[in-house]
Amino acid sequence: MKKMAALLLAAVLLFSMSGCSFRFRSIESLMRPPLTATEEELEESIDHLLGADISLRSPESGEYHSAITLHDLDGDDTDEAIVFYVNGNDSSAVRMSVMKKTEDGWVLVSDFAGNGSGVYSLNFYDLNNDGCDDMLVSWYLFEDKVNKTLTIYSGVRTDNEVSFSACATEPYNLICVEDIFGTGEKQIILAYTDAAKDSGKTHVRLMSLNSENRVVLVCETKLDDRIISLASIKTDRTQELGTVRIFIDADIADSKTVTEVLYWNSESNNFKSLLSSGNETAVDLTARSNNLASTDIDDDGLIEIPLREALAQSRDGDTSVGYLLTWCGVENNALVPEAYYVVNLQDNYKLYFPSDYVGKVFVSSDNDGVWKFVTKSGKELFRIAVYDLSSWDENSGNVTEVLLINSDRVYACVITEEGESFGVKAVDLVKYFSLNS
Repeated sequence: MKKMAALLLAAVLLFSMSGCSFRFRSIESLMRPPLTATEEELEESIDHLLGADISLRSPESGEYHSAITLHDLDGDDTDEAIVFYVNGNDSSAVRMSVMKKTEDGWVLVSDFAGNGSGVYSLNFYDLNNDGCDDMLVSWYLFEDKVNKTLTIYSGVRTDNEVSFSACATEPYNLICVEDIFGTGEKQIILAYTDAAKDSGKTHVRLMSLNSENRVVLVCETKLDDRIISLASIKTDRTQELGTVRIFIDADIADSKTVTEVLYWNSESNNFKSLLSSGNETAVDLTARSNNLASTDIDDDGLIEIPLREALAQSRDGDTSVGYLLTWCGVENNALVPEAYYVVNLQDNYKLYFPSDYVGKVFVSSDNDGVWKFVTKSGKELFRIAVYDLSSWDENSGNVTEVLLINSDRVYACVITEEGESFGVKAVDLVKYFSLNS
């Protein structure tokens, strides 16, 4: 009996860690507190309304990760239940049901065939300010979580009864929801690359939901033909433009990452690119050989773009294993450097570079891979050396300051008299130093 109990426990743990979906009452009940009366009633209603032979499916991304999500869709201060499931052994198509609690118990309001074999995400927005939250459900087919499908479900209230319908279904790679026009209503921005097309294959669509619960395509903008895949989408808002800026990181050939920056132009009723200089496009201006995503690095609410440049070095410097990382903001249709980092790939660290170092401090590397930071004339200001933790004690007296210690290495600096005269301080180097993420 002890052996049988151990085998049963191992099986439960194996299934709980596998990420598979299964009957919630038989397994999940073993791993959570006792159900409340409302939860028990909901489970029984799901069995009764959807059938006992179902398996639940949970969204894999976003804020909501449960196969059964409770949310007040119609604004009556009572939660509806949104349930994702598959019938029997049919794992090829996920279904979605909306259930509502009434005086007589839970009732089935709507039941839909999904648009994929898995649920990627679930989100709620009142897109047309009618008091009912609309559901944005992303689906994926099998293991392809890059090319997804978005379905917009909207609620309609009639004589105190609410029903839901699928308003639109769109393919996409990236999505964000923003109030583009500043009216208090949010719009959906979808970016998508059609790999089957040779030109005009990457586009951005802006869609809204009108008062009749119809999805309207506001505009469609084509991106650069050199883009082969999309990586990330972020937004910010500036006083200069008074509207949302959309930053789309994408990949082009030769392992290059680029960033398109779009904004809403009311004169053309379409998105326009913020980055252009003569014949150079955003792709030309932002192309870099790293996969860092655009992000707000200084918490000022504005997005910066990471550019990779050759590292300024002394004549005898060998810094092929490093580069200068420049984070640029976008101002007046141009890239403006805001922060610099010297990145050492061999020893896996980066050092924030104050702007007054740029053009004045250069890098030289010796045979041991130690990076020396020198003036234009070659006078050393400071160096960064890396030691094995096992040999650290015998070298500890030869450094000015320890920058960081991790599980197997010690990163330390040595500041020369020339460096002290230049204004280099150990406390600053400790603050400026970090490992590559």
